[in-house]
Amino acid sequence: MSGGRVLLTGATGLIGRHVAAPLRARGYEVVALSRREGTLSGDLLADPAGIVRAARADHLIHLAWHDGPDRWRAPANLDWVGASVALMRAFAEAGGKRAVMVGSCAEYDWTGQGRLDEAAPLRPATLYGAAKAATGIAALAGARELGLSLAWARVFFCYGPGEPEGRLFGDIIKGLAAGQEVACTDGVQRRDFLHTADIGEALGALLDSGVDGAVNIGSGAAIAVRDLISTLARAMGREDLIRLGARTRPENDPPLIEANATRLMREVGFRPRYGLAAGVKAVLATEGVTA
Repeated sequence: MSGGRVLLTGATGLIGRHVAAPLRARGYEVVALSRREGTLSGDLLADPAGIVRAARADHLIHLAWHDGPDRWRAPANLDWVGASVALMRAFAEAGGKRAVMVGSCAEYDWTGQGRLDEAAPLRPATLYGAAKAATGIAALAGARELGLSLAWARVFFCYGPGEPEGRLFGDIIKGLAAGQEVACTDGVQRRDFLHTADIGEALGALLDSGVDGAVNIGSGAAIAVRDLISTLARAMGREDLIRLGARTRPENDPPLIEANATRLMREVGFRPRYGLAAGVKAVLATEGVTA
């Protein structure tokens, strides 16, 4: 299925910056849309149809969304529901063939057993998760009526270079690099992490696959958050500055959030490149951080 012209929104974001290269390697021409820098400029919230017309693309990967330390609760999440559905509709009506839109594991009910497949109940606990879930439900139903091949990619947890303030990996690197103590929870909760470069590869493979519907983007093997923290601190030679248990975890913090990644592995054919140690090493190399 390789080849075509792809409109990539959120192209310079935490994940988006890792998507263009895998697409080009698969033979796609990439039209990168970003508020900061890209081959195409425009405001998705104001004129999604105009952006579609300007891009002249037959494929779409939609990553753009509100981000920042307030992302879980920000009312701006509501703006992106309408803009994302309008983008999908305009793309389909302009003759678009294939789209991947990016959702989140935060759409799921996190109060159950914790290993989540694509048929698991949706019961988001945050405005962010609710907005993503609403977008996915509307987009998938709309795509069927519009004749568009569409995958809804539910991304689990990520780590990577250039994390903004408020994200675990970036905050720890910043603190340790400054020689400061870093207060953490006990870290016994287990989460399914992928390096952002692996997520970029997975999204490229998913677009190329033709697989429709919801698809989990995760490793399929959760790790304790404390293991991620310790691996990072050890690689920086600053384990002495980590204070596990210095912060209290919320009472409702789920013990396990793990992707059932069967569709991604078997139907799409994706396998992660990075294990934890190699992923941490790659991030620190990119950030120019040495022990």
